[in-house]
Parts: sequence; structure tokens; C-alpha cells
Amino acid sequence: MAERREEKYLIDYSEYSVIANRIRALLTPDKNAPDGRYSICSLYFDDPFDTALAEKEDGNAVHVKFRIRTYGGSKKTIRLERKTKRGIVTEKHSAIISEAELDKIVRGEGVDENSECFGLVSEMYSKAFRPAISVRYDREAYIFEPLGIRVTFDFNIDSLPPEKETLFGKTERALPAINRGQIIMEIKYSDRCPSFIRKCCSTNGMQLSVSKYALCRNAPAM
Repeated sequence: MAERREEKYLIDYSEYSVIANRIRALLTPDKNAPDGRYSICSLYFDDPFDTALAEKEDGNAVHVKFRIRTYGGSKKTIRLERKTKRGIVTEKHSAIISEAELDKIVRGEGVDENSECFGLVSEMYSKAFRPAISVRYDREAYIFEPLGIRVTFDFNIDSLPPEKETLFGKTERALPAINRGQIIMEIKYSDRCPSFIRKCCSTNGMQLSVSKYALCRNAPAM
């Protein structure tokens, strides 16, 4: 997959209201969100030394995360992803997996060598990765197709136990990772972000260097 750039900002609801009104006038709502928003849940993996978390918190130039992601608690699309980040530049490799493969990965068992996810799973096992935490939130997304730009707003970011069931909305044991009045705005683009997008997204909010994974790992213990 081609590299993309991601900028994250922590904003409050009043700023969100202003920015979202500007964005709606220029960008197209994500077709996957017919009601305006959709939920995302990601089960993240880390090794016994929490290397993925430490790489991020230590400010390493390059860090890698593995996760399994679902949308709206549905079993129709279960995606295993490896996300590599260099500053604001990100690169993703992903594979669609079955529920049976999900079960095996969570249990630390092998998958068929002909599986689409075999390479990613082999890399995970070579690093002794195991489930670390689940992260769930609601997303509102807008797209500018000509330049492949996405602007997203993430609400209700929750930390959940690192269990398969969280991916399908079957647990309510969630803790807020940030204040409910705060929203994470992300601007995602491949090459450049034009000035009119930047003006629309102009904010006094803090630019975030930490990920939702790190925020949830540092939330109060379950």
C-alpha cells in the first residue's frame, strides 16, 4: 500500500462543530456511514515487553503495530493489519481474515500457509505478539476524492479488555481513554494537503503524537 500522512489533533466539541460545518460544505461523507457515523473496534497486539507501546512513547522514528479490526461489530469484514509509522508517514499492509482464523490468531495458533494472512501472522508470531488491548470508538469521516484526502472525527474512545468478543460488541466493560468532551480529528493525505483543507481544519487544539492505542493502554486499569 502507498504511504500516507496522518496528522492528529485533540479538539473540543465547540471546535468540532465549527470545523465539521466547514468540511461538510466541501467534502463528501464516507459511504460506509449512512447514518453519519460508524463504530470501529481494534484488537491490538504487543509482545511480553510491550515493545510496540514503548516505541511510541519513547518517540522512536519508526514503530510498528499489529491489530485486528471490525466495523460496526459486524463479522462480514474482519481485517488483520500491520501499521508502520515514520513520523506522520504511515504505511498499512492488511488481509481479510475469517472468524476461524481470528480464533487461531488470538489463541496463538498457526494459520494455513496458503492463507492471505499467513505472512502477517508469521511476523507476529516471530515477535511473540499476543492480544494487549481493544480500542473502540465512533467515527465520522469525510472524503475529498480528487486528492484522496480524508478528514475524520473520532468520538467516545474506549479502552476494553483484549478479547475477541470486543470486536463484535459483546462486552460493555469499557473505560473512556480521554474526556468525553474531547474529539480526535485526523487529516489523512498521500502527497500534500491543500490550503483550503487546512483552513477548514484550522484549530487551536493540540497536535497529538500519541496513538489511540497508547491512550487506551495508559487508561486506568480494567
